[in-house]
Amino acid sequence: MTKNRFKDGKFISVLVVAITVGAAGLTFMFKLYEFVAASTTGILPGIVTATVLPYFFISGGFLLLAGWAWAGGHYKNIEGVKRDMLMQEEVYEKLEREHKLFYNK
Repeated sequence: MTKNRFKDGKFISVLVVAITVGAAGLTFMFKLYEFVAASTTGILPGIVTATVLPYFFISGGFLLLAGWAWAGGHYKNIEGVKRDMLMQEEVYEKLEREHKLFYNK
């Protein structure tokens, strides 16, 4: 049995998010072009650079952190951490029911 991927709406949701992120990326690239064009023409280059440049450094730092997380494999099993936490909580609750968790006498 093949599942129709359009019935549950997941494909459509992912498509809408992908188009939105792509449009935001294009808008950002246009603003970057405007920044470079304004800073090289001599029309208030100091103000443009001083107000916008820190945001580029901050955005670059976040991009480097995201790349480091991806390279380190942090996005491979994002559900595993949640399952581990729930299993550990189950162990703690069992120990607490048996009065072995906090050593109360």
